[in-house]
Amino acid sequence: MCDKSRFAERVLYNPDVGRTRTFDVGQALDVALETFWRHGFDATSIQVLCQAMDVQPGSVYAAFGNKRELFEAAVRRYMSTVSAEAVERINAAPSGVWGLRDYFDHLVDAMVDGRRRWGCLITNSLVELAPRDPELAALFQQHLANLRTSFAGALARARAEGGLRKGVGPDSADLLVAVVQGMNVLARTNPGRDTLRAVADGALAGLVAQPVAD
Repeated sequence: MCDKSRFAERVLYNPDVGRTRTFDVGQALDVALETFWRHGFDATSIQVLCQAMDVQPGSVYAAFGNKRELFEAAVRRYMSTVSAEAVERINAAPSGVWGLRDYFDHLVDAMVDGRRRWGCLITNSLVELAPRDPELAALFQQHLANLRTSFAGALARARAEGGLRKGVGPDSADLLVAVVQGMNVLARTNPGRDTLRAVADGALAGLVAQPVAD
């Protein structure tokens, strides 16, 4: 498991030539996150990472350990930033239905105009790494569990507010998680806003009560 206590705000590296170089670990980690996100774990060599981060290999090893440890740190960074920001839209909304709609609106926007056009780092990595790395697989499942919990909470609130169809409740959180995973895969094919919007709207239409006509 990655030892986060080893991370310092700044790391010094003294290469063979005797030159000391300083770099910001948090900034470097954000660059590594995006590099893994775009290309995947296996396709991203330590040389590619060093070039993207603009640091020497010795600095990377000193700050993060090996490539696997750097990747775990990037996944944790993703969960605490990208994922947490999206999930907060569900939890902080004034109503359950509003939270669900706001989450999917944000998701579609990010898939069309933002970094989610690369899909989801967790979804991409589940397919690539979960079968051979139990520790990472557990981390990925934690991410999905967090999303499921937030969906279930929003659905419970929406049901109490009368915002759901009859028979719909927190159990439908698994359906929404599955829809999100499907959209994450679809996003990598550059399907366009209309297609992504149709998927999201179709999923919510089966759950949310229709307004009564005047």
